[in-house]
Amino acid sequence: MTGYLIHAAAVTAAAFALFGLNLKKAGQKPAVALLGLALCTALGLAAAKILYVALLQLDYILEWGEWDVLLDWEPKRLCFVGGGVGVWLGIRLAARIMRENPRTVLDAFAAPGALLTAGLRLAEIHLGKLGAGSLVDWTGILAGAPFTVTDSWGDRYLAVFFLEAAAALMISFYAWRMKETRPGMRFEKTVFALCLCQVLLENLRNQAMKWGFVYVEQILCAVILMILLLLACSRRGGGWKRFLPALWMLLCMAGVVGEEFARQKGSSEFLASFGYLMMAAILVCMGWIYYRNTKDALPAG
Repeated sequence: MTGYLIHAAAVTAAAFALFGLNLKKAGQKPAVALLGLALCTALGLAAAKILYVALLQLDYILEWGEWDVLLDWEPKRLCFVGGGVGVWLGIRLAARIMRENPRTVLDAFAAPGALLTAGLRLAEIHLGKLGAGSLVDWTGILAGAPFTVTDSWGDRYLAVFFLEAAAALMISFYAWRMKETRPGMRFEKTVFALCLCQVLLENLRNQAMKWGFVYVEQILCAVILMILLLLACSRRGGGWKRFLPALWMLLCMAGVVGEEFARQKGSSEFLASFGYLMMAAILVCMGWIYYRNTKDALPAG
């Protein structure tokens, strides 16, 4: 746990230092990053804990009065998506306090924020099998580190946290290189990419927030994806038809749910072998729907 905390603190400090440099380059106050670090730490942890308790442990409090669940700060008792929402609130609040445009400040945070996500995921290497997936029964280069982790018994498990870190790192590079001048859109596109990847990667985890076979954080990511698409559609010209892409997105999400249900509850060898590839293909379609509808969107406002 100590190694995790040191790792998390180091990557957080580095990400917010880069955030400050981005703000300075954009002609904004670098002090927003310092204030944001304090606010994001507090609000991120609070939101991560509150959302976890509200979604998984509320019955312990309402029926049994188990208020001590609020004092359990183990990483496995925190909601990663909730933490992200808290960080978003912290950045917006810091921008407001420092009298800066929240949208342009969030744009400056987009790449460092994705880098922070990558670092925090990679920090799970110190948490045993928390960020691990299924037992690995194959051989070759993909059966060794960093793609797998080994427990005390010598069994190897898929290192999902490494895949999550790699995806977030690539998205960070994408955010750095993005040609986007509309205020707020760099941040929104970065968040969309992170959530889109997590819909699949969350499903690979053995230990996760679950309602039965439903991955809770997968659902939260889907909600964020839909909100971002609706925002993009609302900025386009035209009448009600501009919101039709939301229907296609819902159909894609239904396809993901159907594939997951069939894969977990069925006995199809095809789904067992190619189910994740099918899910990835559906997610690519969802990404295409979103980015197509951001091309001619009006400036975010």
